[in-house]
Amino acid sequence: MDRAALDELFDYTGWAWDRIARTIDGLPPEAFGRPVAGSGWPALSDCIEHFTAAYDGWLNGDWALNLGPSHYPGDGEGYPGTPELKVWPAMKEYRQAVRAQCREALDSDDGWLFTKSEHDYGSGPEVLSPSDFIANLLLHERGHHGDLNTLFHQLGVKSYIIDYRYFLTRRDEFALDSEA
Repeated sequence: MDRAALDELFDYTGWAWDRIARTIDGLPPEAFGRPVAGSGWPALSDCIEHFTAAYDGWLNGDWALNLGPSHYPGDGEGYPGTPELKVWPAMKEYRQAVRAQCREALDSDDGWLFTKSEHDYGSGPEVLSPSDFIANLLLHERGHHGDLNTLFHQLGVKSYIIDYRYFLTRRDEFALDSEA
């Protein structure tokens, strides 16, 4: 994936996140960490912790890009479900830190960003560049946006449309899913 595509995907996931965060901001505080039956995830907090911790691990783990110390507030015990991240303001802060670090990595020079090296995570060698790791993280987050919409539905909450076409054509709008 080239730099322009990575930048667009980063911008798109940030745009979608703004709509997800606005939906969560409108919930009672206890709803963020409360179990939600029928969603596939124990709670909103667990789903968001999962993809946010993935950024942290792949960006900072010594087994991956090893860019710096982890931002993870817990000890990993009981992951997902870290008590520190069951509170929405703490989760927003955690996500902001790892996304800022992801942006810094994307702003690196091409020599580092696109240089491939061999990695083996137990299923055989893979030749990947930092840009490949970052693309995977962005697509991984995007995959869980659907899970969040299911959680919102199970909570009886209207959420905002996060379709890519709205990102392209109605970027400044916060259209509710009932408006599609």
